[in-house]
Amino acid sequence: MPPKCWTCFALGMLLAMRAYAFEPLADKNLPFWELPQSAVKLQALAPADVKLVATPNAEQGFIVLQVGDYVPPVDFVPGNEELKPLIPEKDGGYQVIPKGVQVGATTYGDRKYKIVTLPDAFAGLTLLQTKAGHKGIVDATYCIVVSTVKPCLVFVAIDQRVMETYSQNGTPGWLQEFEPTGEVIKTDDPLMAQTGAGFRVFVRKAAAGRMVLGPPAMDVTSNSMYFAFFGEAKP
Repeated sequence: MPPKCWTCFALGMLLAMRAYAFEPLADKNLPFWELPQSAVKLQALAPADVKLVATPNAEQGFIVLQVGDYVPPVDFVPGNEELKPLIPEKDGGYQVIPKGVQVGATTYGDRKYKIVTLPDAFAGLTLLQTKAGHKGIVDATYCIVVSTVKPCLVFVAIDQRVMETYSQNGTPGWLQEFEPTGEVIKTDDPLMAQTGAGFRVFVRKAAAGRMVLGPPAMDVTSNSMYFAFFGEAKP
């Protein structure tokens, strides 16, 4: 079981304890999804050696994004009958899965949603399963800490519908480090499939050592949680 996220606590203090970790969309700074497409080459990638250092400590309590009158819980569970069969009996939580990015792979520890379409360049990379139930958290003290032995590329797959939520409510600052790849991943999430929505993939370069993925800040009623994966250049 990963230790409590003391590293994240310090990060949260730096960003102002229990602040929203949002950056308003300013005309002079384009939101990350409108940045020019990344020049990072996606060919010849190998799975990165990634370790899970710490996961969000839900026991400390988190601030959750409220849109409208509904006040979502920290760990959201859908009440839609269509989705109940896709909730596993045991919550697997956050996990790093070596070579886990594959068609048929599940993207969350607390849902059974599977990848159905995947760009060839990403197949076999190291997967970070996140928790779909945590998608509404905006709290600066929320973070996932991983470590890598070598420099690598960090990819975050984000529900394309989230861009509207961020436009209206603010964009998590940590995502401004990422650039669009132009690639899209799709899962069998029934609500996304109804509209043909997919996960847009964004990338940034990371040095060896520890790195932090921050709060999702999503609308629990209309967005799907992000997941991440990691690759490095083949020797």
